[in-house]
Amino acid sequence: MLGVASLRALRLLHPKWLPLHLFTIAACVAMVLLGRWQWRVAHQHHGDIRYYAYAFQWWAFTAFALVMWSRIVFDYLRRPPEKATEPVGQSGYLAYRPPADPAPDTDPERARFNAYLAELHAKDAQKPSNAGG
Repeated sequence: MLGVASLRALRLLHPKWLPLHLFTIAACVAMVLLGRWQWRVAHQHHGDIRYYAYAFQWWAFTAFALVMWSRIVFDYLRRPPEKATEPVGQSGYLAYRPPADPAPDTDPERARFNAYLAELHAKDAQKPSNAGG
């Protein structure tokens, strides 16, 4: 039977994680190949230290990418499991959620403005529509 940690590790194969994994692999392969190419350029220029430094720099970028990828993954695995508090169908990315019961309006200026808007709406609703016109 799988433990909680291994189940969370399996969630790293979820489609939302795949772009991160694929990008990290592609970037690391590209940087290793660029480092090898730079190494060959250094040999062509008779061992100029600048080109060797560039080669090591590409490999250092690869190490940095792998360290950052591992930090992202291990931070996710160390995070406590989330409890489902909202309904399944509701998006967690809504910018505004109105309160369940609105607070009473105590601002007299706002109350006058809302009354004015309600009056305008009532007058507009009484006018005949020119939709057929």
